[in-house]
Amino acid sequence: MAKRPVHTDPLEHGRDEGKTVDRRHQATLVGVAVAVILLAWFALANLNRVRIDFWVFHRQAPLIVVIAISGLLGALITALIMRRKPKPPPE
Repeated sequence: MAKRPVHTDPLEHGRDEGKTVDRRHQATLVGVAVAVILLAWFALANLNRVRIDFWVFHRQAPLIVVIAISGLLGALITALIMRRKPKPPPE
C-alpha cells in the first residue's frame, strides 16, 4: 500500500492544479536548460577577439565574454520584467 506524501504544497487547492503547476515548472526548467546549453555552445564556438565600442572608449575582448555578458544581461532583464506581473485580486 502506497503512503501519502509527507510534504504538500500549501498553495495547492486541488489535484489537477498541482499537476499543472508542476508540469509548467518542469517545462520552464527544461526551456531554461536548453537556452543555457545553446548560449554556451554558441559562445564556445566564437573565441575570436572583437572590438567593443562604448560611447567614450573602445576595448578589445574575446567574443565569448561579450556573448556571456549579453546572455546574463538578457536573463536579468527578463527576470525583472517577469517579477512585475500584476497580483491577482483577493477572493
